[in-house]
Amino acid sequence: MHSSQKSTITRFSLSPKELNGWKASLTERLVECYIEQRLIPRLKSQEGLEIVIFSTFAWFSVPDSQGFNPDFKNERVFFLSNGLLPTNELLHNFETLTKTLENVPDGFLLKLKRTGESKPLRDGISEMGLQTMRSTRSTLMSRLHQVGNIDNIKSSGYALVREIGFDSAECDFNQQLPVVKGSIEVVEVKSGKGNLASSQVQSYINVVKKGFPLRFFKVEIIDFKENQFEIRERLITNPDEIVTRIAL
Repeated sequence: MHSSQKSTITRFSLSPKELNGWKASLTERLVECYIEQRLIPRLKSQEGLEIVIFSTFAWFSVPDSQGFNPDFKNERVFFLSNGLLPTNELLHNFETLTKTLENVPDGFLLKLKRTGESKPLRDGISEMGLQTMRSTRSTLMSRLHQVGNIDNIKSSGYALVREIGFDSAECDFNQQLPVVKGSIEVVEVKSGKGNLASSQVQSYINVVKKGFPLRFFKVEIIDFKENQFEIRERLITNPDEIVTRIAL
């Protein structure tokens, strides 16, 4: 009969890079929950918004970059995957934002109202030039997430978007989609010292100058064991206020 082995106890630490990655993931998830539970209800109440969408799936469209999106299909698919059609002005603004960005932010926050108009999906696809486009992201999980977002938008006027996907083979082209107008904010989340990299500073200065506010969050871990965190939030509309260390 074999005897049981003694327990092994080892003190172990994450490398600085691993620790920073863990903190980044945690703080981004904290802010996502904060936006869903606190910010979205506040914005809908204070600004009379009908729909607020926070997307952690973000991109930029600078030529020769990994995020290059030359035909702006991401912007079009974003709305279709959430069962919405943008006004020409809203779509143009979204394209201007991602074209101006020189980095991938932590998210986009879209503040929307229905125009009262609706159009068949077929017309929306045609107007946005997506007749032959099929997304490679139409996995089972993304499809379930998409359906959940559409249901949330219809019932509660909000959605948290983690990916986008659109497959024309799965669509009812006669489905009526509401046309929406609105504005877009850029979201950036930091923890610890909360410093922006020099490339982020210039990128966000550029987008704020174009009229897109930066909603900046800084998260402090007060007591992880007791599940206590501090979230500071600031909406920045003046490009002169965007510096390496943003005052909060």
